[in-house]
Amino acid sequence: MTHISQKKVEAIDYKKAEKQLVQLISKLETSGATYFINELFTEAERIMFIKRFAAIFMFQQGYSTYKVSHAVGISLSTSQLYYKSYVEGQFDNLLACIPKRQKSEFLSIVEDFMLFKINAKARARLLKRALK
Repeated sequence: MTHISQKKVEAIDYKKAEKQLVQLISKLETSGATYFINELFTEAERIMFIKRFAAIFMFQQGYSTYKVSHAVGISLSTSQLYYKSYVEGQFDNLLACIPKRQKSEFLSIVEDFMLFKINAKARARLLKRALK
């Protein structure tokens, strides 16, 4: 659960800082983005973001909240919460700005994770990706 300091920051100051951060992130090269994510976010935060992205992309592909919950490793109530936000259009801009090829590659990895325990080919694909 996210905890925010009780010290108040003026809304206008926060918006300025947020705008500058977005500009900074948008200009990062691949290696810089990797450092940004790996050094700024904890492992738990990175995992949380990956699970959230996976759930959103899976909803776009028509997966049920139950299937997403089990595949991604989130509670059914969290899956339902993400789905409600998805249906309300909260992620429309995010989904529109990511190229189809990248979404497909990401979903392919998620599907391999889903099949990992029961399918030797999926295990081999994941191992091959990890060794790249």
